[in-house]
Amino acid sequence: MNQNLVIIARYRDLPQAGLDKSVLEGQGIPCFLDNEFTVGVNWLYSNALGGVKLKVLEEDVAWATELIGASSNTNDTIVVEGDLPPEELCPKCDSPDIRGINYTRKLAAVSLLLSLPLFFFIKRFRCSGCGHQWR
Repeated sequence: MNQNLVIIARYRDLPQAGLDKSVLEGQGIPCFLDNEFTVGVNWLYSNALGGVKLKVLEEDVAWATELIGASSNTNDTIVVEGDLPPEELCPKCDSPDIRGINYTRKLAAVSLLLSLPLFFFIKRFRCSGCGHQWR
């Protein structure tokens, strides 16, 4: 049986993620918190890991997002996947699967080899779907 899990919400902190997980489990929706234990041990890793991710089965996505939206009073720690701001989408194909490319380390290493302490801060983004790159 092939069942896919879908990320429906991301949380910076663990308490709100646990509350929403218990709301879904109370309604009989099987769900899973990704990065729960890592963020629980060291909460500073939350940004690096993309936060605590609440995942549900594909067939339960609509019902789960409706329940989470009704149960949460504040939306400051929740980012529902369907509500991504336009700057976090690929400008060419509107895909949310983008990755940051950081050239700072490579250019700093080359500048140190040349005995010039130059540091460049160049960050670009690449879409995993279509391969488009932009600043």
